[in-house]
Amino acid sequence: MSTQGSIRKDNSGAWFFVIDIAGPDGKRKQLKRRGFDTKKAAQVALTELQADKQRGMFVAPLRAILGQFLLDEWLPARRVTLRPSTAASYEQLIRNYVLPTIGGIRLQALDGSTLNRLYGELLTTGRTTSRRNAGAGLSVKTVRNLHGVLARAFRDGVRWGHLQRNPCDAADPPKGASPEMKVWSADELRAFSASVASHRWAGVWSLIATTGMRRGEVLGLRWSDVDLDGGTVTIRSTRIRYGTTITTSTPKTARDNRTIAIGPATAAVLRAWKRQQNADRLLSGGSWADRGGLIVTNVDGSPPNPEAFSNLFVDLAKRAELPPIRLHDLRHSYATAALASGVPVKVVSQRVGHADVGVTLKVYAHVLPGDDEDAALRADSLLAP
Repeated sequence: MSTQGSIRKDNSGAWFFVIDIAGPDGKRKQLKRRGFDTKKAAQVALTELQADKQRGMFVAPLRAILGQFLLDEWLPARRVTLRPSTAASYEQLIRNYVLPTIGGIRLQALDGSTLNRLYGELLTTGRTTSRRNAGAGLSVKTVRNLHGVLARAFRDGVRWGHLQRNPCDAADPPKGASPEMKVWSADELRAFSASVASHRWAGVWSLIATTGMRRGEVLGLRWSDVDLDGGTVTIRSTRIRYGTTITTSTPKTARDNRTIAIGPATAAVLRAWKRQQNADRLLSGGSWADRGGLIVTNVDGSPPNPEAFSNLFVDLAKRAELPPIRLHDLRHSYATAALASGVPVKVVSQRVGHADVGVTLKVYAHVLPGDDEDAALRADSLLAP
């Protein structure tokens, strides 16, 4: 491929240069870049392009627009390496927040300032009409998630030779502290347990409150995964919702696929629930919907919608006149209470399925405020006469 080029002036008096390049099909073609005010400016740009070609950093121009690249090329290539729920969430972010705004921009024309404007708009008026509070801004977390998806896509674009550099490197995603964790005290956990003692899913609520299992893990649990006599539960699948789709999948990591112990009291309420569920099955006869032995089922055997399950928990907490928390905060409440009562961090980390103890310490550092003080007192005791 020749590195020669020529500089010319057009009829308007502006300067441009022409250079031979190899197209995507390998055939020789000419590249023109126009709009330079002076011959010197055109020469500088030509020299820079020639240097990029010599260093192997030159990227041939593409006509592809951002939306086409993301949905027609990048996402199909990535689906084989992603969990279905992850791929679906990526597609939802792209369709909802990229396509309507900057999806028509040429991929190679995208820059950091364009992304910054997008993030700013999403933070103020980014919610779609299909979401609650339509017209309000998206959360910082959602915008940061979108930035992460785009950064990953553009890294692949650079690797595939479509981009010279990643536009996200020049963008500034919003910063913001994670929302303050809301948890119940041990007394509030006991109050909730007492308030739902007569609920059909009393055993299910007890299971979450005493193990810290995630919503998807509980909804994906089957009786074949539970040993009531041995007092163990093995997490092998999750039932999750993304967009309008609900699916059963495997846990994300090997650490999430785990066996944890349950106490005699939790085992007892689960036995009672199993008897009730069997009675429901007999009454339903052939119309019983569940065929996989799920633990959490409605009266007709159908699995509950994950979102409805979470909303039910919120309603039950309100009826019990307890501080409002999310269902996921019931998991945090368990871990907080366990750590505060002296359960070793490593044990709590294993039970809740964290990747390592460091994650547990980071999330629940606030639970152990006396550790540093205790260390100081012990150090003093070493020097005491």
